[in-house]
Amino acid sequence: MRVLILGCGFTGKALARRLAQAGTPVTGTVRDPSGTAAVTAAGAAPVTLDLGEALATAQGRRALDALCADHDGMVFTVGPMRKGGGFVDLLPPFLDALKASGARPAAFVYVSSTGVYGDRGGEWVDERTPVGTRLGPRGDLRVAAEAALLAAWREWGLPVRILRPAGIYGPGRHVGLRLAAGTYRAIEPDAPADPPLVVNRIHVADLARAAEAALTGGAPGEVYVAADDRPASPREVADYAAGLMGLPPPPAEPLAAARARLGDADIHLVADRKRCRNGKLKAALGVRLAYPTYVEGVRAALEADGLLAGD
Repeated sequence: MRVLILGCGFTGKALARRLAQAGTPVTGTVRDPSGTAAVTAAGAAPVTLDLGEALATAQGRRALDALCADHDGMVFTVGPMRKGGGFVDLLPPFLDALKASGARPAAFVYVSSTGVYGDRGGEWVDERTPVGTRLGPRGDLRVAAEAALLAAWREWGLPVRILRPAGIYGPGRHVGLRLAAGTYRAIEPDAPADPPLVVNRIHVADLARAAEAALTGGAPGEVYVAADDRPASPREVADYAAGLMGLPPPPAEPLAAARARLGDADIHLVADRKRCRNGKLKAALGVRLAYPTYVEGVRAALEADGLLAGD
């Protein structure tokens, strides 16, 4: 299988490293030419591609068609993007272009988000849980993108698997970096009687494992929640990381203040109350998590970035 990673960023490079180590030829697209060196270092052949521009012109479509025709596995990690005063999602027009091109990959993996569930008041969710409504611009676009993919599976046989990852972290992207910079605030409920904040995470290496497994296993048209085994509050994780770094616990930020700072479009990234089950990921795709909780994952990320106390 030759794999094309559309949007070879944080998650894409982790997947590229894993595939390349297994001897799988990989191509990774980046919008900015400055990102090609990192893609190469991850073991993938870099292609500079602005997907929006490619879809908008006949010449760009021809180049995109040729790129897709040369690969029989695709992983789409390009999420909703800010444009003007709102957001756009390039997956639906990409699917239209892929269908028109006649290219038929053997596997198509879409990296979606657990944001499609919205705030569930601390309840457990899994693949059987209905997606939410009025989720904000990103969440609504994710729901529409998943619907478009499942329609493509039913109508013209695109063998899609959908991953819904929780908050993605790992070396270079984790709470310890903001703790070290002195900018982290642990978001907490506005009042002690309010429901606790519960968020979910997955280490980027485990998400790469899940994406690799979805390329070769599982059933087309299926959805898999990609989260670790232990939902936890922002305070719990931040205090743990601070302790490993020899730092005091970070100050608190009330949820209302965080919402005012981040806006409705971003607050769900750090403050949704839900608990994600990952049983299907393990049973149907055979994924064994290297970092089953934040305890192992945060420590490993801190160590990789030289932020453990005494490093």
